[in-house]
Amino acid sequence: MRAMRVLGGLALLLAMLGWTAWFVICNVYEFSPALDPVAFACGWLLSAVLVWRVFRRVAWPMFALATCIGVYLLLIHRGMGETTALALFVAASVAIVAAAFRATPRARAA
Repeated sequence: MRAMRVLGGLALLLAMLGWTAWFVICNVYEFSPALDPVAFACGWLLSAVLVWRVFRRVAWPMFALATCIGVYLLLIHRGMGETTALALFVAASVAIVAAAFRATPRARAA
């Protein structure tokens, strides 16, 4: 299980680093239309919250969030509207984080 958690964390890290590189290329160097900074900030925030909460417990939420990031970027690349893609990304990501919070056991107070 430890290997799966490490792979999940690596998948999420690589997804966010790829998004960061694409964000810098699109927004700083202006080779293509600018990406949405709200979605980018939301992605980093949700990733940080998820890793903080579940990294030592379960692996599936990190794989699921990395998949959401990939699907969001694919939708943007394929020309879906930014508003629709952002709504889908935020809804799916928040659902994953909420499910991860419910699935991870908390330490009981003595």
